[in-house]
Amino acid sequence: MAWVLLSLLLLVLLSHAPSAFPATTAAATTGLRVAITRTESPSSFTFKERFHRAVQRSRRRREVLKLAKCSRHDVEAVFKWGDGEYLIELAVGTPMQPITAILDTGSDLIWTQCKPCIRCLPQPSPYYDPSTSSTYSVLPCSSPSCSGVQHLCYQNLCQYGTSYGDNTETHGFLATETLTFGRKRVPGITFGCGIWNNGTLSDSTGIVGLGRGTLSLPSQLHPRRFSYCFTPDNSSSTSHLFLGSKAKLGRRHRRGRVQTTPMLPSPPAVPFNTYYYLPIQGISLGRTLLPIPKTAFQIKKDGNGGMIIDSGTQFTIVDPAAFGVIVKKILSLVHLPVDKSSDEFLCFSWTPGLHRLPEMPDMVFHFDGANMVIPRDKYMLSDPDEGFCLAIVSGNGTSILGNYMQQNMNILYDLEANSLSFADAQCDQL
Repeated sequence: MAWVLLSLLLLVLLSHAPSAFPATTAAATTGLRVAITRTESPSSFTFKERFHRAVQRSRRRREVLKLAKCSRHDVEAVFKWGDGEYLIELAVGTPMQPITAILDTGSDLIWTQCKPCIRCLPQPSPYYDPSTSSTYSVLPCSSPSCSGVQHLCYQNLCQYGTSYGDNTETHGFLATETLTFGRKRVPGITFGCGIWNNGTLSDSTGIVGLGRGTLSLPSQLHPRRFSYCFTPDNSSSTSHLFLGSKAKLGRRHRRGRVQTTPMLPSPPAVPFNTYYYLPIQGISLGRTLLPIPKTAFQIKKDGNGGMIIDSGTQFTIVDPAAFGVIVKKILSLVHLPVDKSSDEFLCFSWTPGLHRLPEMPDMVFHFDGANMVIPRDKYMLSDPDEGFCLAIVSGNGTSILGNYMQQNMNILYDLEANSLSFADAQCDQL
């Protein structure tokens, strides 16, 4: 149905488009830093409601990942906190039109909702209007970029369609446009102009993909590396994304030693080929190496399994075999009444004045050549009125290192060396 509606609207869109086929190429840029600010989840939700919403979002996100289909490379961007995701603020077009999109290392396509809408979701800013931009150009079907997405052709114009496991979908036209990050304008970026969209966008206008595919922002800007540093979700301070020369940690970060692990080759099958896989060897809690079966993190022939790092999943998700071992150890350390426990999550009752939060050792994720140390408050969530919950949930398939554990950690993706580096940081001071 969406493809039919797109075809019916094609003549309307063409009448609004400033040009049909682009002849532009991206101009060179030096280095970009883009801020990421935060919008809080509704305060009307209780801690338990927020926790269960986060669990549901993380599970839906895993389904999304499971089912989803020169020197112009230095960028810095601003983020804000959405409903479990981080959002990047930028502008599209000439003159500039502001958008706020989900930052997503688990997908490739850059897209935003566009006029004229057949169906558009509510968003915090006006819909991008390509008819007012002098730098908007629809791509022909002969463009190599068109083959990078599911597409149809009509009058030689590339119509794309992308759907996700949480029923979010976007359909529209693949085009090129000038994107602006802060004061840095970058022309010739391929993106999706979505005129038929459905699902949820977490108070955003679309998505900026940072994955390994050809249409992602890093692939189009060609940086050697990019990094981000997420402020905690209870902070009003901005986070930042860095691409190119601005993405650097040094040998020793201000808050600790920089550690580096190689990233594993991604499986060739779609959608696994876009993810960043980490060579996890095991998990410790304190001095105890947990007896997690090695099969829990093995990558299977069909692409499932293993562990990826993802900016769009809030809670860390692990294989049920690993989750059971972690829960057993947590239960031996926390002597509070169990509020809710299932095969998928764990919560304790906690009453300030009656119960003290237990001192708990650091959790350590052991990677090849590197140890990621996770303090208690990054693997447990607490609320003085509501409870004390494990920020790790169980899920079959690929395990995911979520963004809650990544907060206040400077994380660098070296695309040339195919490695991931990280160090503790005060992200609001970068």
